[in-house]
Amino acid sequence: MTMNGTGQPQINTDEVIPRWRQLGLKHRQQQISLIPPEWHLKPVGSEAEAKNAIPVVEQHLPHEELEITSLAQSLPSLQQAIRTKQYTALQITRAFCHRAALLQQLTRCLTEILFDSALNTAERQDAYYASTGQLLGPLHGIPISIKDNQDIKDVDSTLGWVGLIGKPAKSDTTPVEVIRQAGGILYCKTNIPQSMMMSDSYNHIYGQSVNSLNRNLISGGSSGGEAALIRAGGSIVGIGTDIGGSVRIPATLQGLYGLSPSIGRVGNRESTRRDKYVVPPVAGPLTRDIDTLDAFMDAYLGQQPWLSDPGILPIPWRKDIADAYSDPGHKLTIGYITEDGVIRCQPPCVRAVEDTINRLRDAGHKVVEWNHVAQRHHQHAYDLWLKAVLADGGERFQALCDLVDEPLIPGMLVGKAANKLDTDGRMALFDEIWEFQRMYMSLWREAGLDALIMPVTQYTGLRPKMWVEADMYVGYTSLCNLLNWTGLAVPAINVDRELDKVTGEWEGYQGKTFSDQYNHDGYVENFDEFVGMPVGVQIITGRLEEERAVGIARLLERLRKA
Repeated sequence: MTMNGTGQPQINTDEVIPRWRQLGLKHRQQQISLIPPEWHLKPVGSEAEAKNAIPVVEQHLPHEELEITSLAQSLPSLQQAIRTKQYTALQITRAFCHRAALLQQLTRCLTEILFDSALNTAERQDAYYASTGQLLGPLHGIPISIKDNQDIKDVDSTLGWVGLIGKPAKSDTTPVEVIRQAGGILYCKTNIPQSMMMSDSYNHIYGQSVNSLNRNLISGGSSGGEAALIRAGGSIVGIGTDIGGSVRIPATLQGLYGLSPSIGRVGNRESTRRDKYVVPPVAGPLTRDIDTLDAFMDAYLGQQPWLSDPGILPIPWRKDIADAYSDPGHKLTIGYITEDGVIRCQPPCVRAVEDTINRLRDAGHKVVEWNHVAQRHHQHAYDLWLKAVLADGGERFQALCDLVDEPLIPGMLVGKAANKLDTDGRMALFDEIWEFQRMYMSLWREAGLDALIMPVTQYTGLRPKMWVEADMYVGYTSLCNLLNWTGLAVPAINVDRELDKVTGEWEGYQGKTFSDQYNHDGYVENFDEFVGMPVGVQIITGRLEEERAVGIARLLERLRKA
């Protein structure tokens, strides 16, 4: 197998390769054929020679498209440009399609390419606006990307499995319906890991999605393609899903905002399948700025999706709550965690929390250390979450492997026969989780917390395949899913060569477990690669308290800029 100038594979006919690999390679070749030839990149050098995808992409965009897709653009600014006719829907859609196409060749962030249908939709929207003077909705003319697992009628949702190629969805999933109802234009689906049970985005069809800011590092997962696309300006907002950190981890690795809401807020068919999931996944947006996230949630819930999806609760976007919690005069009580006692966080992850807490304290907010609660209870929380996600014994994933004899990629959080729970076992686990939720709510209530600030991950970044080796822990994010609370990843700091260098206690630290030691060694060995990379924190608020989290995120943004 060789690679062509666009970074896509070419089949060597002299090489004997298994059928599943042939099918995957063929699909990727079909994918690149959907990119117009004039948008194909010439070879740009290796990841070492062109680490950051953004300047490479921006060299190949005309001035108008650079302006439309600028990293400074927000959803409100694009909405204004549409209303005032500064740009047409077609101009905006073509610009984002072009930028996404270039990014795909550098980061492998896309799965299904829908450029032609998106441009046709944009033309129809422009004609409607010109003839009626009316917009089709608050997202009229706005291109929106979406994770591969969200069904679009007549388009594949492979979930990273070769055996699902050529099996298009029969109907739209709720986020797709709502986005279209609001006037949004879907133009691409984004890369994920096989099975979506890994905080990386690698599969046998579309390959390894990498970080737009540093192509030597992974984009995270399982919404990693989405994060890579948004970070580098290929999308203004996109929808991911999260069962244990799959929105928040790629968001923090690329300096984004990523919302994991409570079940029933955004809508996700899988969230309602309690026979399939003990801890269900949720859908939520990723954005570069908090204004876009706020505006998107307002537009999305303004469509009253609960009228067509019985899994969505009838709660509109309560902007008054978000505004109240962003008010500097509204003094908060914030808990914080720097280490949960399971895996020790790398120095920048600790500094991100400490920097955030110091800013809150200096602004007159009350801060409460929560490490003692984490170190007493979070291992148990992780054990419950892990038991839940492995509860089917891996049977669903084995069936997907068997479709074309595709091997399971190592490192996936996939159950084995010994993990399978029968009906009584699942009921007992539901009871254990319920008791944990009640206990945690009681501790929260006694402390009078408005929110909790904690690391998103214990690591700053990973090179490809490190996830496979590490027996990786996702307890910093899975807590939120187990509780069915709101989690919002927000940018905090960037790795600093002096402030975060390996010294003192961290230099001589001996890990408690293999994963703990691997996390330590990975930081020491790859420190130079991490310098300058973003590190975020997550804001945890209670069930259905998404507006509170957004308000606090806006407050933190103001404190960082002060």
